[in-house]
Amino acid sequence: MKDFLIVGFGIAGLTFSNRLQQNNLSFDVISDSSQKSSRVAGGVLNPVALKRYKLAWNADSFLREAISFYKSITYPSTSDFEPVPIHKIFSSIQDQNDWMLASDNFQLSSFLNDELVINNPEISKNYKSGIVKHTFLLDLKNILERKESEFLKNSCFIKASFDYEKIDIQNNKITYQNNTYRYIVFCEGFGVVQNPYFNWLPIYGNKGEYIIFHAPDLNSNHTILKSKYFIIPVGNDCYKFGATYSRDNLNDIPTPKARSQLKENLSALLNCNFEIVDQIAGVRPTVSDRKPILGKHPKYQNMYVFNGFGSRGIISAPSLSKDLLLHITKNQTLDKDVDISRFLKFYL
Repeated sequence: MKDFLIVGFGIAGLTFSNRLQQNNLSFDVISDSSQKSSRVAGGVLNPVALKRYKLAWNADSFLREAISFYKSITYPSTSDFEPVPIHKIFSSIQDQNDWMLASDNFQLSSFLNDELVINNPEISKNYKSGIVKHTFLLDLKNILERKESEFLKNSCFIKASFDYEKIDIQNNKITYQNNTYRYIVFCEGFGVVQNPYFNWLPIYGNKGEYIIFHAPDLNSNHTILKSKYFIIPVGNDCYKFGATYSRDNLNDIPTPKARSQLKENLSALLNCNFEIVDQIAGVRPTVSDRKPILGKHPKYQNMYVFNGFGSRGIISAPSLSKDLLLHITKNQTLDKDVDISRFLKFYL
């Protein structure tokens, strides 16, 4: 009998399975890669909400744990996780003034540089930029593919869709297709809407789309640019631009509407020529109160959920995966902000 069965392998499944590895606990991961949001994510590790210049929820503590975690799983492939500054391109004098006020704030002063910089000459905005410090770029797609290959080699990854009808739940074990486990943890992202055990949770789909463009003259291969959308370097003078937010067409199929919207915004932002070479999409699992959902099923004592990371999973999942494992194995209390019990009324 193994300790855990993990269903799903995005940012939640990745971080939780690596916590199990670090603690010498046995596990299997089952995933059909049907949920694409983690594999198409921008990969920006950023503690600051740049729309209103506020520190993101628990960002200070989450950032420290996230940096340590990603360094541990990417070493020696350091190119998968690198410090890359964000240049926030101001949209107006008022926006610039708001930045300067925020940079004097005690909580934000260590993240926002109060020395402004002149924009990249290929940016059409007339205003300067501010530099966000302690930001990183994570190649999440590459990490997921590398860890999947490792787990396949170690015979602990099953490339298949999960069949809920084949699960047998008993007091002290879970049986699935002739294999037994002490616990099962569902990390399915937006796929949770098909899960009969957790489909009552208020997790909603939010579709995000990026265009990938080639622009040799932009010369921003070591800087992330942020205006309304992010411009994220992906190598060889190519960049991701996005992402959009939509409640419609909740699938991973790119849409002409998003392509047109992003192309229009990019054309207004850049002075240089660019060529769109690809478009990608995924559905983020978002929660009504904008906090992830962790914890035990109200009825089944050895069944857990780890979900609802939205667009902030890269910074929060490393810490919360650690909390969930301690909750399961040591009965440590979960933070009330993320505990599944806050939505118990929906189950009852």
